[in-house]
Amino acid sequence: MNKVRDFFGTITQKKYIPLWAFAGISLIYHFFMREPEASDAMWFFRNQLDAYTLKDYLIIRYQTWSSRFLIEGVLVYLSRHVLLWKILDYFFWVFLAWAIAWLFPEEKRRVACYMTVGFLLMYPLWDLRTAGWIATSANYTWVLALGVFSLHGAVRVYYGKKTPVLLAVLYILAACYGANMEQMCAVLLAVNFLAILYFVYKKISFKKYWHVIACFLVSLGEILFILTCPGNALRENQEIANWMPRYASFDFMDKICLGFTETMQHLLNSGNFMFFMFSLILAVLVFLKSEDLRYRFFALVPPVVNGVLVFFQGTLEKYVPSFWELFKENAYPNGTNYHLGESYILMVLYLFVLGSVLLSLVVVCDTWAELIAQCYLLVLGLATRVVMGFTPTIYVSKERTYLFFYMILGISATWLVVNNIAMLREKRKALEALQLVGTCFILFCVIFGLIQTGSV
Repeated sequence: MNKVRDFFGTITQKKYIPLWAFAGISLIYHFFMREPEASDAMWFFRNQLDAYTLKDYLIIRYQTWSSRFLIEGVLVYLSRHVLLWKILDYFFWVFLAWAIAWLFPEEKRRVACYMTVGFLLMYPLWDLRTAGWIATSANYTWVLALGVFSLHGAVRVYYGKKTPVLLAVLYILAACYGANMEQMCAVLLAVNFLAILYFVYKKISFKKYWHVIACFLVSLGEILFILTCPGNALRENQEIANWMPRYASFDFMDKICLGFTETMQHLLNSGNFMFFMFSLILAVLVFLKSEDLRYRFFALVPPVVNGVLVFFQGTLEKYVPSFWELFKENAYPNGTNYHLGESYILMVLYLFVLGSVLLSLVVVCDTWAELIAQCYLLVLGLATRVVMGFTPTIYVSKERTYLFFYMILGISATWLVVNNIAMLREKRKALEALQLVGTCFILFCVIFGLIQTGSV
C-alpha cells in the first residue's frame, strides 16, 4: 500500500503536470478519431482471420509481402476490435511521452516534460491517418513508443542505475516489437551499438549492460531477417511495377539523392513547425553563446529558409518561377540530368542548410562528446527518412514515414534546452520569447489537429 501511495505521490508532482495535460489532450484526440472505411485495416487486415489461421496468414505474408510478422499479427486481431485499438493507442501515446521524458536525468525532468509534450503536440497527428489510424499506429506509433522504452536500458546504465532483471526482460521484449519495423530497427541497432562502445570504453562491467547487448542482438537479428525476407523482395518488384517503373534503373546514388531531396523538401516546405522550432531554438542558443556575426548569420539560415519557403511561396513563384519550378519538381542530379547545372541547385541549398545546423551545433555544444552525440543523433534521424529512397513507395508512404525523424528532432531540441536551461533562465527575455512562440505553435497545432482528426 505504501508503494502505491509513493507511486501516486511521485507522478502527481508539479513537474509532471505537462504529461497529465498531454494525457487529457490525447484523450480528446482519440475521442474524435474515426477509422476510414477504406483504410488498410478495414478492407484488408480485419478479414484475414476469416480465411486463414494466424500462423498460415503470417507464413503467407512472410513469403509474399512483409517481414513485419509481429506487427501484422497484432494488426489482424486489433482491426476486428476498434474500441480495444483506441484504448491501446491512447495508452501508447501517453506511454511515448513518458518514455521520451524519462530519457533525461531526474534533476532536468521538469524541463524535459515540458519540451517533450510541446513537440508531441506540435507533431501533425493527421499525418498518421494516411493508411488509416489502426494500421499506421501499429506500424509507427507503437513501434516508436516501445523502441524508445527499450533504450531506457542503455540510459539507466549511463546514469549508473541498476536494472532489475524483470525490467531488463521488458526492455528486450519491447525491442523485439520495435525492431520489427525497418526504420526503428535501424535506430535501435545504431543507438545500442554506440552505447555498447561507450560502456566498453568506460570499462563498465558486462553484468550491468547485458540487456543492452541483448537489445542490440535483437535488432541485429531483425535487420538480417528483414534483408533476407523473400516477401520484401517480391513486394519491391510489385511496387516498382505499380508505382515507379523507372525506379528499376536507379543506382545507389540515385536512391540516396531521391531520399535526401524528398526529405529536405518536406522538412523546409511542408509547413510543419517542428523543424522551424528546432532551428529557432538552436539559433537563439547561438546568439546567446556567441557575438560572432558569422556564427549568427549561419544560425539564422535554417529558420529563415524554412520561413521563406513556407510563407512566401506565392512571391517565389511570381518573381523566381524557374527556381520555384525546380522546387515543385524537387529536381536532383541523376543519370539523366547530371550534366545540367540547375540539377544541383536544390542539393546545394539543402546541404547549405544542414551545414548551418552543424556549425550552430559546434557553437552551442560545450564538449566534443555532446557535439558527437548530437550529430550522431541527427544523422540517424535524417537517415531514417533518406532510406526511404531505397523503396519505390517513397511517394506512396507519404508523411507518416517522417515520424521517427521528427521525434529525434524533438529529442535533440529537448537535449539542447535541458543542457542550457541555466543560461536561458538568466536571459529571461530570450526564454520568454521562445516560450511564447512555442505556445502559439502548439495551440495552433492542437486546434488544427482536432479539426483534422475528426474528419474522415
